[in-house]
Amino acid sequence: MKGESGRHLTTNPPFGYLKDEQDKDKWLIDEEAAKTVRYIFKLCCDGFGPTQIANRLRWEQVLTPTAYKAQQRGELLPERPFQWAQKTVSGILDKVEYLGHTENFKTASKNYRSKKRVKTAKEERKLFRDTHPAIVDEHTFQVVQEIRSHRHRPTATGKVSIFSGKVFCADCGAKLQYNTANSFSSNQDFFNCGNYRSNTGTCTAHFIRVVTLEKIVLAHMKRVLAYVQQFETAFVKREMEKANLKRQTSVEKAKLDIVTLKRRDEDLDVLFKRIYEDMVAGRLSPERFDKLSTQYEEEQKQVRQVIGELQSLIDDGEQEVHDLRQFLKSVRKYTDPEKLTAEMLNELVDKIIVHAPDKSSGHRRQKIEIYYKAAGIIDIADDLCEAGDGRGQWRKERKTA
Repeated sequence: MKGESGRHLTTNPPFGYLKDEQDKDKWLIDEEAAKTVRYIFKLCCDGFGPTQIANRLRWEQVLTPTAYKAQQRGELLPERPFQWAQKTVSGILDKVEYLGHTENFKTASKNYRSKKRVKTAKEERKLFRDTHPAIVDEHTFQVVQEIRSHRHRPTATGKVSIFSGKVFCADCGAKLQYNTANSFSSNQDFFNCGNYRSNTGTCTAHFIRVVTLEKIVLAHMKRVLAYVQQFETAFVKREMEKANLKRQTSVEKAKLDIVTLKRRDEDLDVLFKRIYEDMVAGRLSPERFDKLSTQYEEEQKQVRQVIGELQSLIDDGEQEVHDLRQFLKSVRKYTDPEKLTAEMLNELVDKIIVHAPDKSSGHRRQKIEIYYKAAGIIDIADDLCEAGDGRGQWRKERKTA
């Protein structure tokens, strides 16, 4: 009952919060700890993984949640107060509570005899929004979740690329793998197809140097930013027309249909109750009741299934508008950037498609497609970015990203 009502089930609030002395069910932001939480999310947006973040917090001698709580209580600090673990960082990055929401029933026991708790599926949990102050904004949290969905291990050298998890093969759809070595200079690191294995794989190399990819993406992104910032109204109009004329019609129809279906769902509940009362009163035979109740239950099941499908359609349509607004908000943050950062890439770019090189003209040319969030491929004056000869050169032709 407590969980169903939206109250917190956990005894101790997450790191970054503390209990209100006047109301134990109310959480307040602990500003000192909240700074560490926001810092962890920022590091993740900058391209650092949980292990790297933990190492950095150790090096900067930031107190762990356990050590911080001991300090606040005036207790003796643990033996290693700065020993952050990768698991601790991952747990912080996954917590929806930092958005100001409460998520109950995350774990359950298999039966009443077992004390062991197991994680429950997302659909079995209950989410209650805006139950306490947020430490992290929605956009930052979603960017982090997307980055986390493309988790990748650091190379043996410890180096990582901001493009890891963002670059895909145009032919087989596999992720391009980041390759580096301690002996490599910065312009020797490269990506190639994950399905390429010398001559034994199922795809070709799709080789591209990191420095070349960075120059192409930054050059095109600067033109996109300048264009959108200067012609925002025209851009929004074009994107809405491109993506949503047909969908908007479907969404409006879905909104009307869902009202009718919900009304029918309620009517079926009333009808089921009525035939049950008729059977109890003897006005309806048990056989007839079984037949009608089966029909009503089957119809109600279908009605609720269609309601779910229509609601998903409506949510998707509204999400597109929200995503476009968020994209414009992100665009306004950057004016003529001189360097491509992980935060910029994760906020603006959805994915990058790398095609196999074309050497038919006697020169190595390689098509790169940049898909921006909420907008897809953005054509600007029909410009085309093309990779150069693989040694860091790059050329602009007429038509590619």
